[in-house]
Amino acid sequence: MRLKTTHAATPRNLPRPRPLFNGPFGPALSLQKRERATARADALKAPSRLARLRLASFFLAPLFLAFLFLSLAGARDARAALTYLDDSGRNLKFGAAPARVVSLVPAATEALCAIGAGGSLKGITADDSYFECLIGVPRLGPAASPRIAQALELKPQLLILSLEQYERYQSALPASLTVLVWETPASYEALWERMALLGKIFRKEKEAQAAIAEGKDFLETIALKTALLSPEKRLKFLRVRARDGQLSVVPQGLDSLIIAAAGGTAPALEGDAPLALTPALLASLNPDFIYASGEDRGLIAREFSQKAFARIPAVQKRAVSYFPSALTDRLSAHAGYFVAWLSATAYEREFGDPQYQVYPNQALGEREIKIPGIPHVASAKVVDLRLFDFIHRTLLIEFTSPQKVVSTGDGIWEEATHVGNSSSPPMVWNIQHQGGWKAAEDILFQTLDLSRDRASLIFTGADMRNLAIKSASYRDLTVVALVTAGAESNALRASKDSGAFYEPGTINIILLSNRALSPGGAASAIVVATEAKSAALWDLDVRSSQTPLANPATGTGTDDVIVVLGGAGAPLDYTGGHAKIGELIARVVYDAVSEALRKQNGKDVARSAQDRLAERGIILEALGAAFPGRLATLMEDELLESESASLVLMAMALDDAREMGRLPSLGPFLSLAASFSAQVAGRPVVPRPLVERKDLPPALEAALNALATGLLARDSAQN
Repeated sequence: MRLKTTHAATPRNLPRPRPLFNGPFGPALSLQKRERATARADALKAPSRLARLRLASFFLAPLFLAFLFLSLAGARDARAALTYLDDSGRNLKFGAAPARVVSLVPAATEALCAIGAGGSLKGITADDSYFECLIGVPRLGPAASPRIAQALELKPQLLILSLEQYERYQSALPASLTVLVWETPASYEALWERMALLGKIFRKEKEAQAAIAEGKDFLETIALKTALLSPEKRLKFLRVRARDGQLSVVPQGLDSLIIAAAGGTAPALEGDAPLALTPALLASLNPDFIYASGEDRGLIAREFSQKAFARIPAVQKRAVSYFPSALTDRLSAHAGYFVAWLSATAYEREFGDPQYQVYPNQALGEREIKIPGIPHVASAKVVDLRLFDFIHRTLLIEFTSPQKVVSTGDGIWEEATHVGNSSSPPMVWNIQHQGGWKAAEDILFQTLDLSRDRASLIFTGADMRNLAIKSASYRDLTVVALVTAGAESNALRASKDSGAFYEPGTINIILLSNRALSPGGAASAIVVATEAKSAALWDLDVRSSQTPLANPATGTGTDDVIVVLGGAGAPLDYTGGHAKIGELIARVVYDAVSEALRKQNGKDVARSAQDRLAERGIILEALGAAFPGRLATLMEDELLESESASLVLMAMALDDAREMGRLPSLGPFLSLAASFSAQVAGRPVVPRPLVERKDLPPALEAALNALATGLLARDSAQN
């Protein structure tokens, strides 16, 4: 959904433009009429000449039309041709939009998805985020060492490489292949220019401009808000990295660019090479706010727990925040979004103060949502709002007459005119907590022009653009589920995890039926919907955020369900799994939860073994002293092989079964892992305990040790 732009009204006293012609058609048209009349009179005087002209036009008209068509086609092709000087200094010429693209640069891949050209991608790297447009696209190894031969086997029309990749693989590239070299842009303006270029190459100009406008809006909003900060409120930011078992900071470059855009002060360090972050260096920099990639959380937390680091003020105050590596590690299509999130996290107290709000709370636009087969729905739409300076999106369903509603969020409503689901971006989560949910809801209802006592809303941090709508029918019975789902930050395993925190995330379900339900039938529908939601989470292997190694998730800590009781006929008392309506409820909820999680979090059932490892908090580089450097890269590459990936996935499933007490022994699997190690090595080897992380479940530890031992043996034999 793209936001409608609000324009100022045109002043009424501006002079009107003068008409091009006088009279109803203008003198030029009158002259044409006179000329045609004269020609007709001449033709009547000379019928033989008219006959000859008609005969000639019969033969010549097709030739003329063909010439005109070819001329217009040539002109169109000339307009379509685009010449571009890429980052390697080569002139590239593009004609038709490439239909087969391999991108080995994650930032370029993300940009293609952002402008709606992700469908052209036929190969990407293992480092790419899981956007919905990338599901099922082959992953060709890590960006640091991609499988170039496999990339070429995909027969791309366009290959996107970094400059380092291009220089390394140039000799292996066919001369006929168009190669676009993509380096990290040096500024946000350069990023927007590059996205605009992709829009032209892929004939997605409007989509590219919309994505650029959204990114610019984030940057401009943060620039306006941070301009209101007094000098003493400006914070010193520090980006900390963890690589090869060591903490570091990078003096100049991407981190400094991001920090400046977020309204912070970057550290004054010289040089371009990373510097080891010692307690002494951290103390001398004395940052107010530290941020890092979520992948580095484990090592940073361990290092910061040591005395030398723990007494530094920022560490003492726990002023350390973690963000997705896809945002922290590259300047990409979502760069503006990250700057806004980073700035709002650092300045949460200031941004929660109304004096720092720079835009009025207002509705910006809306798009219609179609809900099939539910007669008592008068309208459904997603409304875009600017609240607390950032874009919120609210699904709003209006009824033809007031309806009885059961909501796990706010109870039973006897006469609700509306139900809805409202999403807030991460920039305002802390603001909402700081000012209180009641106050935030009051502002939302006021901006939507809704009465609080007639509308039941539930709330989420998931993006409403990832809304999933599913319907199912049997004879004259129809059920519809509208679902948003996010399960990255607060997924829980019921009966295993604690309830000591509250985080945005949430799986929200709105259920509608064309048949009336009794209150008992509505309560039973909530039970069936919850069972279907948990089944979807289980089948997708969504992990508990608290205990990801041990437990699959059954839900999140903030899930809500709304059931609308209105509909035709006598109210149904039983909606359980044995009833046909219960079957339909389970089916639409399962399908909608699965789709919403795929859209929001990339939780596709076929995602890679490496992604599933990361979801369990396992980063290959952090597994021990044996893993940094070459072995971690070899492991990433090996996990692209189906058999090696299957060994790891099998271990994960067995560990879950063992955790639940369903598996008495791992003996057969340990024997399989040992033999597989020899298969990888190409000669007999005995798996060694290379993994130093002590909390790994046994089957997964055995699988990783087997792969690592086999890879080291094979690598030493080859080198």
